[in-house]
Amino acid sequence: MKQIVLIILTFLTLSCNGQSESTENVFLTVSPIINKEDTTNNLIISALNSFLQSKNNSLSENEFWKKSDFHKYVYPYLDIYNIEQSKYGKDFFKPTLMEILPTENEKVKVIKIAYIGHNPKTNENLIKSVYNIIANIENEKITFSRYLDFATKSWTNQKTESINYLISPNKNVNTEEIDKQKNEINKLCNFFQTEPINITYYSCVDPKELFKIKGFDYNPMMYVDKSGGLADFGNIIFSGNNSEIYTHEIVHIYTNNLYPKINKFLDEGIATYISGSGKFDYKWHRNKLNIFLKENPKYDFKNHFDPYERLYFENETSIPYLTSALICERTKRIYGKEKLLQILKSEDELWKALKNVGLTKENINEELNKEIKLPLTSVWQ
Repeated sequence: MKQIVLIILTFLTLSCNGQSESTENVFLTVSPIINKEDTTNNLIISALNSFLQSKNNSLSENEFWKKSDFHKYVYPYLDIYNIEQSKYGKDFFKPTLMEILPTENEKVKVIKIAYIGHNPKTNENLIKSVYNIIANIENEKITFSRYLDFATKSWTNQKTESINYLISPNKNVNTEEIDKQKNEINKLCNFFQTEPINITYYSCVDPKELFKIKGFDYNPMMYVDKSGGLADFGNIIFSGNNSEIYTHEIVHIYTNNLYPKINKFLDEGIATYISGSGKFDYKWHRNKLNIFLKENPKYDFKNHFDPYERLYFENETSIPYLTSALICERTKRIYGKEKLLQILKSEDELWKALKNVGLTKENINEELNKEIKLPLTSVWQ
Protein backbone atom coordinates (compact mmCIF):
# COMPACT_ATOMS: atom_id res chain seq x y z
CA MET A 1 0.00 0.00 0.00
CA LYS A 2 2.81 2.40 0.87
CA GLN A 3 4.42 1.81 -2.53
CA ILE A 4 1.16 2.74 -4.28
CA VAL A 5 0.88 5.89 -2.18
CA LEU A 6 4.46 6.82 -3.07
CA ILE A 7 3.85 6.37 -6.79
CA ILE A 8 0.67 8.43 -6.69
CA LEU A 9 2.50 11.10 -4.73
CA THR A 10 5.27 11.09 -7.33
CA PHE A 11 2.85 11.71 -10.16
CA LEU A 12 1.27 14.56 -8.23
CA THR A 13 4.71 15.98 -7.56
CA LEU A 14 5.60 15.86 -11.23
CA SER A 15 2.66 18.09 -12.04
CA CYS A 16 3.81 20.71 -9.56
CA ASN A 17 5.74 23.69 -10.80
CA GLY A 18 7.69 24.21 -7.59
CA GLN A 19 11.43 23.67 -7.70
CA SER A 20 13.99 22.79 -5.07
CA GLU A 21 15.98 26.02 -5.38
CA SER A 22 15.53 29.51 -6.71
CA THR A 23 18.54 29.24 -9.03
CA GLU A 24 18.13 28.68 -12.74
CA ASN A 25 20.39 25.62 -12.82
CA VAL A 26 17.86 23.31 -11.16
CA PHE A 27 17.69 19.69 -12.31
CA LEU A 28 15.76 18.06 -9.48
CA THR A 29 12.06 18.36 -8.71
CA VAL A 30 11.20 18.15 -5.01
CA SER A 31 7.99 16.84 -3.46
CA PRO A 32 5.89 19.45 -1.61
CA ILE A 33 5.79 17.18 1.47
CA ILE A 34 9.49 17.83 2.12
CA ASN A 35 10.11 20.65 4.58
CA LYS A 36 12.25 23.16 2.69
CA GLU A 37 12.56 25.34 5.79
CA ASP A 38 14.81 22.69 7.32
CA THR A 39 18.53 23.50 6.90
CA THR A 40 19.63 19.86 6.61
CA ASN A 41 16.97 19.12 4.01
CA ASN A 42 18.19 22.04 1.93
CA LEU A 43 21.79 20.80 2.16
CA ILE A 44 20.65 17.38 0.96
CA ILE A 45 18.57 18.85 -1.86
CA SER A 46 21.45 21.01 -3.07
CA ALA A 47 23.99 18.15 -2.96
CA LEU A 48 21.57 15.71 -4.59
CA ASN A 49 20.81 18.16 -7.36
CA SER A 50 24.56 18.49 -8.07
CA PHE A 51 25.18 14.74 -7.85
CA LEU A 52 22.36 13.82 -10.23
CA GLN A 53 23.62 16.33 -12.78
CA SER A 54 27.17 14.96 -12.61
CA LYS A 55 26.73 11.21 -12.06
CA ASN A 56 26.69 10.26 -15.74
CA ASN A 57 30.11 11.85 -16.29
CA SER A 58 31.93 9.04 -14.48
CA LEU A 59 31.18 5.77 -12.74
CA SER A 60 34.50 5.60 -10.93
CA GLU A 61 34.44 8.85 -8.93
CA ASN A 62 32.14 11.63 -7.81
CA GLU A 63 32.80 14.31 -5.21
CA PHE A 64 29.28 13.91 -3.78
CA TRP A 65 29.59 10.12 -3.27
CA LYS A 66 31.37 8.44 -0.36
CA LYS A 67 34.87 7.38 -1.42
CA SER A 68 34.83 4.10 0.51
CA ASP A 69 31.92 2.90 -1.64
CA PHE A 70 34.11 2.94 -4.74
CA HIS A 71 36.59 0.62 -3.04
CA LYS A 72 33.88 -1.74 -1.84
CA TYR A 73 31.45 -1.76 -4.77
CA VAL A 74 33.65 -0.38 -7.62
CA TYR A 75 30.66 1.30 -9.32
CA PRO A 76 28.31 2.03 -6.40
CA TYR A 77 25.66 4.01 -8.33
CA LEU A 78 25.66 1.83 -11.46
CA ASP A 79 21.92 1.13 -10.99
CA ILE A 80 21.05 4.76 -11.76
CA TYR A 81 23.80 5.48 -14.28
CA ASN A 82 22.09 6.87 -17.41
CA ILE A 83 18.73 5.87 -15.93
CA GLU A 84 17.25 8.96 -17.62
CA GLN A 85 17.51 7.34 -21.06
CA SER A 86 14.49 6.09 -22.97
CA LYS A 87 13.42 5.41 -26.53
CA TYR A 88 11.85 8.87 -26.27
CA GLY A 89 15.20 10.55 -25.60
CA LYS A 90 18.32 10.42 -23.44
CA ASP A 91 16.86 12.71 -20.76
CA PHE A 92 13.26 11.48 -20.85
CA PHE A 93 13.02 10.26 -17.25
CA LYS A 94 13.36 13.14 -14.77
CA PRO A 95 14.29 12.78 -11.08
CA THR A 96 11.91 13.73 -8.29
CA LEU A 97 13.00 13.74 -4.65
CA MET A 98 10.03 12.09 -2.96
CA GLU A 99 11.06 11.78 0.68
CA ILE A 100 13.89 12.39 3.15
CA LEU A 101 13.47 9.85 5.93
CA PRO A 102 15.18 9.83 9.35
CA THR A 103 17.03 6.79 10.69
CA GLU A 104 18.24 5.85 14.17
CA ASN A 105 21.37 7.85 13.39
CA GLU A 106 20.65 11.56 13.08
CA LYS A 107 23.61 11.88 10.68
CA VAL A 108 22.11 9.37 8.24
CA LYS A 109 19.00 9.88 6.11
CA VAL A 110 17.28 7.67 3.56
CA ILE A 111 16.27 9.55 0.44
CA LYS A 112 13.82 8.31 -2.18
CA ILE A 113 14.15 9.36 -5.81
CA ALA A 114 11.58 8.63 -8.50
CA TYR A 115 12.36 8.73 -12.21
CA ILE A 116 9.33 9.75 -14.24
CA GLY A 117 8.85 10.78 -17.84
CA HIS A 118 6.01 12.63 -19.51
CA ASN A 119 4.98 11.77 -23.06
CA PRO A 120 3.40 14.94 -24.52
CA LYS A 121 1.98 13.04 -27.49
CA THR A 122 -0.14 10.76 -25.33
CA ASN A 123 -0.22 12.99 -22.23
CA GLU A 124 0.88 9.96 -20.20
CA ASN A 125 3.26 9.86 -17.23
CA LEU A 126 5.64 6.88 -17.26
CA ILE A 127 7.49 5.77 -14.12
CA LYS A 128 10.81 3.97 -14.48
CA SER A 129 11.84 3.41 -10.89
CA VAL A 130 11.76 4.53 -7.28
CA TYR A 131 15.27 4.29 -5.83
CA ASN A 132 16.78 4.76 -2.37
CA ILE A 133 20.21 6.09 -1.49
CA ILE A 134 21.77 7.14 1.81
CA ALA A 135 22.62 10.77 2.66
CA ASN A 136 25.48 11.07 5.16
CA ILE A 137 25.71 14.37 7.06
CA GLU A 138 29.03 15.54 8.47
CA ASN A 139 29.86 19.15 9.36
CA GLU A 140 27.21 20.48 6.97
CA LYS A 141 28.70 18.43 4.14
CA ILE A 142 26.56 15.81 2.41
CA THR A 143 27.93 12.68 0.79
CA PHE A 144 25.80 9.88 -0.59
CA SER A 145 26.30 6.13 -0.34
CA ARG A 146 24.68 2.91 -1.44
CA TYR A 147 21.52 1.71 0.32
CA LEU A 148 22.69 -1.92 0.48
CA ASP A 149 24.52 -1.89 3.82
CA PHE A 150 21.64 -0.07 5.52
CA ALA A 151 19.07 -2.49 4.08
CA THR A 152 20.94 -5.60 5.26
CA LYS A 153 22.32 -4.45 8.62
CA SER A 154 20.11 -6.94 10.50
CA TRP A 155 20.74 -9.88 8.14
CA THR A 156 22.45 -13.05 9.39
CA ASN A 157 26.17 -12.98 8.66
CA GLN A 158 27.81 -16.37 8.13
CA LYS A 159 31.39 -16.81 6.92
CA THR A 160 32.55 -20.03 5.30
CA GLU A 161 36.00 -20.15 3.75
CA SER A 162 35.87 -17.82 0.70
CA ILE A 163 32.20 -16.79 0.96
CA ASN A 164 30.72 -14.28 3.39
CA TYR A 165 26.97 -14.90 3.43
CA LEU A 166 24.42 -12.22 4.32
CA ILE A 167 21.15 -14.10 4.69
CA SER A 168 17.66 -12.62 4.69
CA PRO A 169 15.70 -12.74 7.98
CA ASN A 170 12.80 -14.02 5.87
CA LYS A 171 14.49 -17.41 5.32
CA ASN A 172 16.32 -20.12 7.22
CA VAL A 173 20.04 -20.72 6.72
CA ASN A 174 20.60 -23.84 4.61
CA THR A 175 23.86 -25.34 5.90
CA GLU A 176 23.73 -28.26 3.45
CA GLU A 177 23.73 -25.83 0.53
CA ILE A 178 26.58 -23.85 2.09
CA ASP A 179 28.67 -27.05 2.26
CA LYS A 180 27.74 -27.96 -1.32
CA GLN A 181 28.67 -24.48 -2.54
CA LYS A 182 32.03 -24.77 -0.77
CA ASN A 183 32.72 -28.07 -2.56
CA GLU A 184 31.76 -26.65 -5.94
CA ILE A 185 34.08 -23.67 -5.42
CA ASN A 186 36.91 -26.12 -4.77
CA LYS A 187 36.11 -27.74 -8.12
CA LEU A 188 36.01 -24.34 -9.82
CA CYS A 189 39.42 -23.42 -8.45
CA ASN A 190 40.83 -26.70 -9.73
CA PHE A 191 39.18 -26.21 -13.14
CA PHE A 192 40.42 -22.64 -13.59
CA GLN A 193 43.76 -23.38 -11.86
CA THR A 194 43.35 -20.48 -9.45
CA GLU A 195 43.04 -19.61 -5.77
CA PRO A 196 39.62 -18.99 -4.15
CA ILE A 197 38.17 -15.50 -4.58
CA ASN A 198 36.56 -13.83 -1.56
CA ILE A 199 32.88 -13.33 -2.35
CA THR A 200 30.04 -11.53 -0.57
CA TYR A 201 26.79 -13.47 -1.09
CA TYR A 202 23.38 -11.82 -0.46
CA SER A 203 20.82 -14.61 -0.05
CA CYS A 204 17.31 -13.28 -0.77
CA VAL A 205 14.02 -15.14 -0.86
CA ASP A 206 13.08 -13.86 -4.32
CA PRO A 207 13.93 -11.19 -6.95
CA LYS A 208 11.60 -8.68 -5.30
CA GLU A 209 13.62 -8.76 -2.09
CA LEU A 210 16.83 -8.68 -4.13
CA PHE A 211 15.80 -5.44 -5.85
CA LYS A 212 14.71 -3.92 -2.54
CA ILE A 213 18.10 -4.38 -0.83
CA LYS A 214 19.77 -2.93 -3.93
CA GLY A 215 17.68 0.19 -3.33
CA PHE A 216 14.58 -0.17 -5.46
CA ASP A 217 11.09 0.42 -4.08
CA TYR A 218 9.93 -0.03 -7.64
CA ASN A 219 11.51 -1.49 -10.77
CA PRO A 220 9.46 -3.42 -13.33
CA MET A 221 12.06 -6.23 -13.36
CA MET A 222 11.18 -6.99 -9.73
CA TYR A 223 8.09 -8.80 -10.92
CA VAL A 224 9.20 -10.49 -14.17
CA ASP A 225 10.63 -13.72 -12.69
CA LYS A 226 10.07 -15.72 -9.52
CA SER A 227 13.77 -16.52 -9.17
CA GLY A 228 17.11 -15.27 -10.44
CA GLY A 229 20.09 -13.19 -9.50
CA LEU A 230 23.34 -11.67 -10.68
CA ALA A 231 27.06 -11.31 -10.11
CA ASP A 232 28.01 -7.72 -9.40
CA PHE A 233 31.22 -5.69 -9.30
CA GLY A 234 33.18 -6.03 -6.08
CA ASN A 235 32.83 -9.84 -6.16
CA ILE A 236 29.24 -9.71 -4.99
CA ILE A 237 26.52 -12.29 -5.61
CA PHE A 238 22.86 -11.31 -5.39
CA SER A 239 20.72 -14.42 -5.19
CA GLY A 240 16.93 -14.26 -5.47
CA ASN A 241 16.62 -18.04 -5.41
CA ASN A 242 15.95 -18.62 -1.68
CA SER A 243 19.21 -20.58 -1.71
CA GLU A 244 22.79 -20.54 -0.43
CA ILE A 245 24.14 -22.03 -3.65
CA TYR A 246 24.43 -20.18 -6.94
CA THR A 247 27.36 -21.62 -8.85
CA HIS A 248 26.31 -20.15 -12.21
CA GLU A 249 26.80 -16.59 -10.95
CA ILE A 250 29.90 -17.52 -8.97
CA VAL A 251 31.45 -18.78 -12.22
CA HIS A 252 30.99 -15.23 -13.56
CA ILE A 253 32.95 -13.85 -10.59
CA TYR A 254 35.85 -16.16 -11.47
CA THR A 255 35.77 -15.62 -15.23
CA ASN A 256 35.55 -11.85 -14.93
CA ASN A 257 38.51 -11.80 -12.54
CA LEU A 258 40.59 -14.20 -14.61
CA TYR A 259 39.52 -13.04 -18.08
CA PRO A 260 38.38 -9.38 -17.79
CA LYS A 261 37.65 -9.14 -21.53
CA ILE A 262 35.80 -12.45 -21.85
CA ASN A 263 33.11 -12.48 -24.54
CA LYS A 264 29.71 -12.30 -22.78
CA PHE A 265 28.26 -15.04 -24.99
CA LEU A 266 31.06 -17.44 -23.99
CA ASP A 267 30.85 -16.25 -20.38
CA GLU A 268 27.23 -17.38 -20.16
CA GLY A 269 28.14 -20.58 -21.97
CA ILE A 270 30.85 -21.68 -19.55
CA ALA A 271 28.67 -20.80 -16.54
CA THR A 272 25.82 -22.88 -17.99
CA TYR A 273 28.08 -25.78 -18.96
CA ILE A 274 29.54 -25.93 -15.46
CA SER A 275 26.40 -25.40 -13.40
CA GLY A 276 23.29 -25.06 -15.53
CA SER A 277 20.97 -22.10 -15.23
CA GLY A 278 18.19 -21.21 -12.83
CA LYS A 279 16.92 -24.24 -10.94
CA PHE A 280 18.27 -26.88 -13.32
CA ASP A 281 21.67 -28.32 -14.23
CA TYR A 282 23.24 -28.38 -17.67
CA LYS A 283 22.11 -31.95 -18.42
CA TRP A 284 18.48 -30.97 -17.88
CA HIS A 285 18.75 -27.88 -20.09
CA ARG A 286 20.71 -29.84 -22.73
CA ASN A 287 17.83 -32.30 -23.02
CA LYS A 288 15.43 -29.37 -23.44
CA LEU A 289 17.63 -27.91 -26.19
CA ASN A 290 17.55 -31.28 -27.96
CA ILE A 291 13.74 -31.23 -27.87
CA PHE A 292 13.73 -27.64 -29.12
CA LEU A 293 15.93 -28.55 -32.10
CA LYS A 294 13.73 -31.50 -33.00
CA GLU A 295 10.71 -29.19 -32.99
CA ASN A 296 12.60 -26.49 -34.93
CA PRO A 297 14.78 -28.36 -37.47
CA LYS A 298 15.55 -25.19 -39.44
CA TYR A 299 16.79 -23.26 -36.42
CA ASP A 300 19.91 -21.26 -37.32
CA PHE A 301 22.34 -21.02 -34.40
CA LYS A 302 24.46 -18.20 -35.81
CA ASN A 303 21.55 -15.75 -35.75
CA HIS A 304 21.11 -16.04 -32.00
CA PHE A 305 24.46 -15.31 -30.37
CA ASP A 306 23.17 -12.45 -28.22
CA PRO A 307 23.22 -13.77 -24.63
CA TYR A 308 20.65 -11.13 -23.61
CA GLU A 309 18.08 -12.22 -26.19
CA ARG A 310 15.01 -13.49 -24.35
CA LEU A 311 14.65 -16.61 -26.48
CA TYR A 312 13.45 -19.36 -24.15
CA PHE A 313 12.13 -22.87 -24.58
CA GLU A 314 9.26 -23.66 -22.21
CA ASN A 315 10.01 -20.41 -20.31
CA GLU A 316 13.07 -21.92 -18.63
CA THR A 317 15.84 -22.79 -21.09
CA SER A 318 17.72 -19.90 -22.70
CA ILE A 319 18.60 -21.03 -26.21
CA PRO A 320 21.57 -18.60 -26.56
CA TYR A 321 22.97 -19.77 -23.20
CA LEU A 322 22.66 -23.42 -24.24
CA THR A 323 24.17 -22.71 -27.64
CA SER A 324 27.26 -21.29 -26.00
CA ALA A 325 27.38 -24.10 -23.42
CA LEU A 326 27.26 -26.67 -26.22
CA ILE A 327 30.17 -24.87 -27.91
CA CYS A 328 32.11 -25.10 -24.63
CA GLU A 329 31.28 -28.80 -24.30
CA ARG A 330 32.35 -29.52 -27.90
CA THR A 331 35.58 -27.56 -27.47
CA LYS A 332 36.53 -29.46 -24.32
CA ARG A 333 35.60 -32.84 -25.79
CA ILE A 334 37.61 -32.39 -29.00
CA TYR A 335 40.46 -30.09 -27.96
CA GLY A 336 40.68 -30.45 -24.17
CA LYS A 337 40.28 -28.10 -21.22
CA GLU A 338 43.33 -25.97 -21.99
CA LYS A 339 41.96 -25.05 -25.41
CA LEU A 340 38.61 -24.17 -23.85
CA LEU A 341 40.37 -21.85 -21.39
CA GLN A 342 42.25 -20.28 -24.30
CA ILE A 343 39.08 -19.25 -26.13
CA LEU A 344 37.59 -17.95 -22.87
CA LYS A 345 40.52 -15.58 -22.39
CA SER A 346 40.86 -14.73 -26.09
CA GLU A 347 40.37 -11.07 -26.96
CA ASP A 348 39.71 -11.92 -30.62
CA GLU A 349 36.36 -11.23 -32.26
CA LEU A 350 34.03 -14.13 -31.44
CA TRP A 351 33.97 -15.84 -34.84
CA LYS A 352 37.74 -15.54 -35.13
CA ALA A 353 38.12 -17.21 -31.73
CA LEU A 354 35.65 -19.97 -32.68
CA LYS A 355 37.56 -20.64 -35.91
CA ASN A 356 40.41 -21.87 -33.69
CA VAL A 357 38.13 -24.68 -32.51
CA GLY A 358 36.78 -25.57 -35.94
CA LEU A 359 33.55 -23.56 -35.92
CA THR A 360 32.46 -21.17 -38.66
CA LYS A 361 29.21 -19.57 -39.71
CA GLU A 362 29.01 -22.15 -42.48
CA ASN A 363 29.36 -25.27 -40.33
CA ILE A 364 28.05 -24.33 -36.89
CA ASN A 365 24.54 -25.73 -37.43
CA GLU A 366 25.92 -29.07 -38.58
CA GLU A 367 28.51 -29.26 -35.80
CA LEU A 368 26.20 -28.35 -32.92
CA ASN A 369 23.39 -30.60 -34.13
CA LYS A 370 25.98 -33.38 -34.26
CA GLU A 371 27.32 -32.54 -30.78
CA ILE A 372 23.99 -32.65 -29.01
CA LYS A 373 23.38 -36.21 -30.22
CA LEU A 374 26.54 -37.40 -28.46
CA PRO A 375 26.63 -38.46 -24.79
CA LEU A 376 27.16 -35.56 -22.37
CA THR A 377 30.78 -35.03 -21.38
CA SER A 378 31.35 -33.90 -17.78
CA VAL A 379 33.06 -30.58 -17.30
CA TRP A 380 35.10 -31.98 -14.39
CA GLN A 381 36.60 -34.95 -16.23
